[in-house]
Amino acid sequence: MKKKKDLWIEMSIREIWTQCHFAEIAFKNIDPKAKRPTDAVFSSIHSFLSHCALVSKLLKAQDNTKTPTVISNILGVSDSSKIHNRTFRDHLDHYYERLKKWIEKYDVDVNIGTYNIGPKDFFKGGKMLLVSHYDPVTEIFTFVDEDLNLRDIYEEVIDIKLKADNWVNSLQLGLFDESCIAEKSDA
Repeated sequence: MKKKKDLWIEMSIREIWTQCHFAEIAFKNIDPKAKRPTDAVFSSIHSFLSHCALVSKLLKAQDNTKTPTVISNILGVSDSSKIHNRTFRDHLDHYYERLKKWIEKYDVDVNIGTYNIGPKDFFKGGKMLLVSHYDPVTEIFTFVDEDLNLRDIYEEVIDIKLKADNWVNSLQLGLFDESCIAEKSDA
């Protein structure tokens, strides 16, 4: 008999697949937008990173039992996965808090580079703080002078999406009994 815990696991994994799918769409929209230098590329980058953050949060979800079931364990996604890199997620979520810390690092006469597209070196001359920058050749997003390789995270998202898809397909094909989804995941 299916339990509420089983339903929670299934819904969580299905939502992980969905968020990976949306992240994939957002990632695939980045470069076409970058070819026509436009600020819209940053909307796709932000969307991509937001969907990745949701995937990370869903993977870390666990129930409130003595020996909690953690969704990432069910799918075989390690804690060291790039999807769990919280640095950029935290910077985006807490931009207003980080702003004061970043300001302390730089002189007040620093040039602020926002929404730049192209080789990073082209914009790095003098006293330039790259607040938001994207290089379509390297697929590196720079946010307040910190680099994030979007391709690396994208490849991780595709792997997680495949794991979620395989899990749901196995469930639908009856390769394991729904009533013991949680028990098997704890093993």
